[in-house]
Amino acid sequence: MSKVLEQIVATVLIASRWLMAPLYLGLIAALVVEIVEFFRELATIIIGFAGYESSTLILAILKLIDLVLLGNLLLIMLFAGILTLGVNLVIEHHPHWSRFMGDVDFAGLKLKVVASLTAIAAVGLLESFIDIEKVSKVDVMWEIAILLAFVVSGVMLAWMDLLVAQRRE
Repeated sequence: MSKVLEQIVATVLIASRWLMAPLYLGLIAALVVEIVEFFRELATIIIGFAGYESSTLILAILKLIDLVLLGNLLLIMLFAGILTLGVNLVIEHHPHWSRFMGDVDFAGLKLKVVASLTAIAAVGLLESFIDIEKVSKVDVMWEIAILLAFVVSGVMLAWMDLLVAQRRE
């Protein structure tokens, strides 16, 4: 009886990963919205280009870079979703999967997410520095603190992963 119960519990637990599927579909919708926002911003830049000062143009381009970084973060999470759901059929039919996604494990995913968040925070800080006259110094200090927190988190995660890898050897 216990063997049957174990099998049922294991089957339910493994099947429960599909509860994440609607969330990944929501991320696809968010990616579509982000793409629309990117092209809306790009159109605004192109239309108003003649009247922009150099600092305004730099800020506008940094906004585009920020949107691209956000899109990359969404893609990282979506590709992790493919792995989470265990959709091996998709991977088998796409032989170039490992070339563009790399070997993704949980440690690599953590570092990619932290690196993306750090880059987004860095672009936000750069935007503040370019427009420093209009930005509260307290807000800039918070942005610096947040950026440093992401950097320290990334270094600590990488270090912990290195320690774990060394223990396995």
